[in-house]
Amino acid sequence: MTAGKRVLHRGAPEELRPAEDEQLHPGTVSWSLLAATEQPIAVLGATGYTGSLVCEQLRELGLPVRLLGRRREELEQRAQSDEEIAVADVTDWDSLAEALQGAFAVISTAGPFLQRGFATVDAAITCGVHYLDSSTEQAYSRQIYERFGGRAAEAGIVLLTAFANAPGDFAAGIAADGLEGPLEDVVVATEQSGFVFSRGSRETLAQVLEQPQAAWEDGRLVPSRFGSTTKRVRFPSGEHTVVEWGGPEPLTVPRHVEVRRVRAYVKAPRVAAATGKLASRLAPLVRLSARVGRPGPPPAKRRKSTCSIVAEATGPGGGRRATLIGRDVYGVAALVLARGVQALRDGEARAAGALAPAEAFEPRAFVTRLGPLVQLESLVDL
Repeated sequence: MTAGKRVLHRGAPEELRPAEDEQLHPGTVSWSLLAATEQPIAVLGATGYTGSLVCEQLRELGLPVRLLGRRREELEQRAQSDEEIAVADVTDWDSLAEALQGAFAVISTAGPFLQRGFATVDAAITCGVHYLDSSTEQAYSRQIYERFGGRAAEAGIVLLTAFANAPGDFAAGIAADGLEGPLEDVVVATEQSGFVFSRGSRETLAQVLEQPQAAWEDGRLVPSRFGSTTKRVRFPSGEHTVVEWGGPEPLTVPRHVEVRRVRAYVKAPRVAAATGKLASRLAPLVRLSARVGRPGPPPAKRRKSTCSIVAEATGPGGGRRATLIGRDVYGVAALVLARGVQALRDGEARAAGALAPAEAFEPRAFVTRLGPLVQLESLVDL
């Protein structure tokens, strides 16, 4: 073991272990007399592609890091001399509870999440630890809001699921702010250029292709699918066709905006919409691709990737378009997660429970903190 690294090896206390029916009592557990500024941020999946970037961002912000993963040797190689490590398996509640002891928050990058993410959320609430994740699985995030939000609120814990994708929800909040309501539509569309999937992201994509998808319609979530609808949206690069996909915004935007319809879109040729009915058949091929190639794009290529996020909000009094632009897509995800936990440590969360990004934090102020990787490019009336 590398000298200087603190290895956690305490067993999970008996009173923290879940009952047979997994119905745990809500409540915040006080693990330490240390102030929040002294408590480490646990990163689950710290040796993975996204997890490593999250650790880098936390260090740049001066936040203490605890690396969590399945293989001790890899954790020891990745951790800096003054950082803690803990072996934890996302399928083993006891190991997660042990690894989270004394932490301020856990950032989970260990997907696919619908398959193996719930034990981490459960352990975090029980241990009194805030929770953020990098999930792009709408079906998973929906269950976080519906199954865990009440317990987290009672415990005074904040759950920020799909927070790596928070810029879309922040853009929607900025676009909707001040418009006469209730609004008719909020559309959030994403354009990416030069983006290369990591192996972990390809594995998650295979899962997403097989998962149910929802849109917000007439005040409720309704079944949808990839390519169910298409639109034309104006990006900084011009007007392009976008196809519906399972982004988090149909779950998040109605939590802070009174609106009739919310759908998420991604730039793609109109013909791509026709593949929606075949998505589940494509999943095995995508899953196979996740077993080969690099873990992720090399740094130089990663930094060249760009993204634009457009949110259009329309209502009885008119509409508005907010456009965010960013560079280094994976770097943005890591920065958003790190800034999110920093805002929690600074006491900026506006409530407890499972929260949408713009429900937890003031959108404009948070986006400002994402510079220079992300900026508000424009805000125009429609």
